[in-house]
Amino acid sequence: MIGASVPQPFKPSLRRARDVATGHWPKSLAYWRLGRTDQHPQTYTDKLLWRMAYDRRPMLTMFADKVGVRDYVADRIGDEHLSQLYGVYAHASEVDWAVLPHEYVCKASHGSGAVVLVRDAAPVGSVLPASPRFVGWDRFDVRPGPTVPPRLWDLIDKWMSLNFEYGPGRLPEWAYRDIPPRVLFETLLSGPDGNVPSDYKFYTFDGTVRLVQIDSDRFGGRHFREYVGRDGLPNGIKGELGTPDEAATIPESFARMVEIAEELARGVDFVRVDLYDTPDGIIFGELTNYPGAAVERWEPESVEVELGAHWPLPDLTQ
Repeated sequence: MIGASVPQPFKPSLRRARDVATGHWPKSLAYWRLGRTDQHPQTYTDKLLWRMAYDRRPMLTMFADKVGVRDYVADRIGDEHLSQLYGVYAHASEVDWAVLPHEYVCKASHGSGAVVLVRDAAPVGSVLPASPRFVGWDRFDVRPGPTVPPRLWDLIDKWMSLNFEYGPGRLPEWAYRDIPPRVLFETLLSGPDGNVPSDYKFYTFDGTVRLVQIDSDRFGGRHFREYVGRDGLPNGIKGELGTPDEAATIPESFARMVEIAEELARGVDFVRVDLYDTPDGIIFGELTNYPGAAVERWEPESVEVELGAHWPLPDLTQ
């Protein structure tokens, strides 16, 4: 992730330099590479690549659409687990700024990232870029102020012009291709400590949680990630991000979150279910088809085989 401290105009160049350094693919090679994916994969990442290359079920598009998925979630687990929605808009000119509270979240429905947190607890001096020219699918954490509406207006128009299916440095993610570009404004969530809540990501295979990823302090400048089992106990798995000095405190609602994740994933070969534990209850985050865009790595490497064994690939001929 390009750090929040890097000036916005430098981010595109830094992303391209990172892509070259890490061997990621430009667009033409990305489509060529994806077309050479193993059609009989065994490991988790190979199966993720298989899904990206061959799986064209409409269900994946619905999962990836942050607006469209809300009906699915309400049907499965009830709308009490959905964040409060202030509005959904296809154009910045449609936004009813008068209905927005002092603090809120704005996010694009048709991609990953593209989130603006507007809150008093944002770092001092944090503002949106004066121009969206160099902005992509970035995340921002800003304080409320008079510059937010006009700059967010321009940022929304920029997001509406983008398609997340492909971007430099990553393989194509088909599920995003046909999502209608929209933005949604929703309530700002707070964790038990009043800060942005930790993100609990449940890797579910054939409707069963097999791994849980906990992301903490994502907007605090020290993004940590750790992994536990469905029982909430550490399992020795490590990812590419640093781990906190102390293990995460597993909330009392954890077992219920596992149940909710498995209900949302019932009948699905694989999906990652993201949830938040808040003082107001368990709140749905998103359903993720392609975690890490198939470039994240695990330690130990045996995790790849173990998770892959739990993933029953669907028969796409039916």
